[in-house]
Amino acid sequence: MKKKIFTLVGLAFLAISTTAQEFDVSLYGYVGVNATMDTRASVMARNRHVYLYPLPSETGENGEDMNKRGQFDIDAAHSRFGLNISGPKLGDFKTSAILEGDFVGGSNGDIDSYFRLRHAFVTFSKEKWSLLAGQTWHPVFATENFPATLNVNAGAPYSPFIRNPQLRLAWQASQTTQLLFYLVDQNNFRSSGFGFNSTEEAMMPEVDVKIKWQSGGAWAALTAGYKTLAIPRSISPFSSPEKVSGFHFNGSFRYLLPKFTFKMGGTYGGNLSEMVLLGGIGQTVPDEAYKTLETAAFWTDIHTNSTEGWQPGIFAGYTANMRAREEVVVVEELSRSAGKVASVYGISPRLKYIIGKAWIGAEWLFTAAEWGETLDAFGVPTETENYVNHRLLLSLRYNF
Repeated sequence: MKKKIFTLVGLAFLAISTTAQEFDVSLYGYVGVNATMDTRASVMARNRHVYLYPLPSETGENGEDMNKRGQFDIDAAHSRFGLNISGPKLGDFKTSAILEGDFVGGSNGDIDSYFRLRHAFVTFSKEKWSLLAGQTWHPVFATENFPATLNVNAGAPYSPFIRNPQLRLAWQASQTTQLLFYLVDQNNFRSSGFGFNSTEEAMMPEVDVKIKWQSGGAWAALTAGYKTLAIPRSISPFSSPEKVSGFHFNGSFRYLLPKFTFKMGGTYGGNLSEMVLLGGIGQTVPDEAYKTLETAAFWTDIHTNSTEGWQPGIFAGYTANMRAREEVVVVEELSRSAGKVASVYGISPRLKYIIGKAWIGAEWLFTAAEWGETLDAFGVPTETENYVNHRLLLSLRYNF
């Protein structure tokens, strides 16, 4: 309750302040309602809105599979609103800001459907340069090119889905090319099992570099990053924390045709669990040094360009555990799903009907996850079995 009161007081203070200063403030957002039906118990996040993959068999007292059960849900917690703020010039710099939140909370229980921060950042821009400070999408998530699924998981666990506090410096090198440089911290998207001090106690922010290019109907981006995390004290109880580091790479491509838009993307890197992808940590056999488990993920999405009436589309994705580079013993507490998911693939055709600022849609999501009973010397699941879930989704959205 206190959080809600503080939020309302803050918004009221901002609204009052704009009457006396040179600010232009506009409200945006949407009210969204989703009804879902799953045929199998599954791994999900954020009050069951972010669907990932089906769970493996769990044997009950009578020998039956306890996860072979369906689930139905209706929820509107992913509804959101935000403030788009244009401020006065500071010297020669134009200023703007975004403040946005929704109600999906931090776990899978309905009781945790509290208001949470999505974006909060300010931008200073001058000629070909701009500086952003605050929380927004991670460099590997391209706002210009992401899956247009009706499920609010935006293509996870095949497409990165993560927001972070960051500093971003952008340079418009030419009419077609932009270079971006980032310093990134982890916050409410954390690597599995690393708690609340993963980047902080490592004393080193994540560093990313990105290049974006656009010409005609084509758009593309390449991103490379390097992060270092401190092993949690519960696992490594030393005054000077042990650390683990890894690289990640992302490519994104979109092509706009007269009647269709084609999109695709791919990510490869070590310990990508904070991006809502597979990933984890292992310890090398001879010296017990911490190493990352590497993951590859790919997706593609095609939809028509209709802005009124019917807009069909289809999404497909695949991700796999690509093993550690050395022989390791997997640290299950620091790995998504204890490192026992070998691969996941999914396909989801959808159909939207758009009426002005509102739309209604239906989507079928087929997902198959390959779980292993054991792990080999490089952290790859073995003795695997596939488990399948069918998710039917009806979605209604009213934008404002």
